[in-house]
Amino acid sequence: QDVTFFEQDFNLHFLVPIPIAAIILSFLVTANISLLVGSIISILVALMYQANFQVFIFLFLCNAVTSFATFKKYKRTEIIIAGYIVGGFNVVIILVTGLFNEIQDPIWFATNLSIGFANGVISAMISLAILPYFESIFKVTTNQTLLELCNLNHPLLKKLLIKAPGTYQHSIMVANLAEAAAESINADPILTRVGAY
Repeated sequence: QDVTFFEQDFNLHFLVPIPIAAIILSFLVTANISLLVGSIISILVALMYQANFQVFIFLFLCNAVTSFATFKKYKRTEIIIAGYIVGGFNVVIILVTGLFNEIQDPIWFATNLSIGFANGVISAMISLAILPYFESIFKVTTNQTLLELCNLNHPLLKKLLIKAPGTYQHSIMVANLAEAAAESINADPILTRVGAY
């Protein structure tokens, strides 16, 4: 019986971009919701693969790692780093899956390890691209938007510096104190700084 390349060497479930959902939900809502929704997606996709337990484990762990890698991350560069972390974790999981199933074909490993790593990196890139659209559609202010508002080159802060330099300096001092206080009680330091400004 002839076996096609895709059936023999290419597992499509390694391409499922579940990290996109995890990253978007982590930033728009919370990491807890991200874990919950990702788990539901993992179950549904595994059911599509005739209730394949290995598919579920791969997707569930990929979602969990993405949620933890993006937890309390504020900068866009940190999302890119999270993509590399998820890609690296995918490589480890695919390697373990191949060894567990006693697969000895190097082409299978080369193909699937490549797409597993690419899944994490490309998912992070796509998430960065579409996140601003979700922010505007659902009117949600993410930490990325707050960081932009924190920028001291913001036109309003520049105007304050020129018109009322004393108030500007006072706002900076209050923001520093408020941010330190927020960090000590596990509150949102970025939101606190923006509010102080």
